Amino acid sequence: MERPNRFLVRCKVDNNVINAHLPDPGRLKELLLPNSLLFLEHSQLKNRKTHYTVHLVNTPRGYVSINTRYPNMLVFKSLQHYCLPGFEHYQLVRPEVPIKNHRLDFELLSPAGKQVFMEVKSVTLVEEDGTTCFPDAVTDRGRSHVELLSYLASQGLETSVYFVVQRSDASLFTPHWERDPAFSLSLRKATEKGLKIAVYTCLISKESIQWGKHLPYELKDYRYDKK
Repeated sequence: MERPNRFLVRCKVDNNVINAHLPDPGRLKELLLPNSLLFLEHSQLKNRKTHYTVHLVNTPRGYVSINTRYPNMLVFKSLQHYCLPGFEHYQLVRPEVPIKNHRLDFELLSPAGKQVFMEVKSVTLVEEDGTTCFPDAVTDRGRSHVELLSYLASQGLETSVYFVVQRSDASLFTPHWERDPAFSLSLRKATEKGLKIAVYTCLISKESIQWGKHLPYELKDYRYDKK
């Protein structure tokens, strides 16, 4: 029905109006449309302000997960079982790695025994032409992570950003130059220092989230490059 703030939606369950926690603080204006069908989880915990959490949106192009915790959980489980697409032979060392007043998502060990740092980003925005973009809203935190990874790459370490597209209808990834040019430019500059990018879609159902396909990416912004 409405979204009073970034972390709250108001919707109807069995004709009763309820408040539900929204795990994704992004804009989500392309997903949270009037009368859209949401899939919620009910909690019996008494100390919660809201007793529902939003997990999925049912769109004409399929289910979309808007729980930003799932990408990290999916990557973590996949690393534990050596089945993360593109990183099947990498060993998980530890999650939540403190470096320079930041916490990066994962430290890995490459097949060659090299230290690797990885940051995971959740992506939900897909344009009509199949282009998926990140970020949905300005992310100073995301930009600072990319800049830290860029610095580590310049020091000879292997670094990676793993973009998890929480839907299956995307065909190409780009940074969102129009919405967050600072992040987009930092990402492009970081790749010039050695940062690697991986982008994978997900197959979403009411019962599970599975890995989908690998996506190509394009980092150029033609309006910026013409200046």
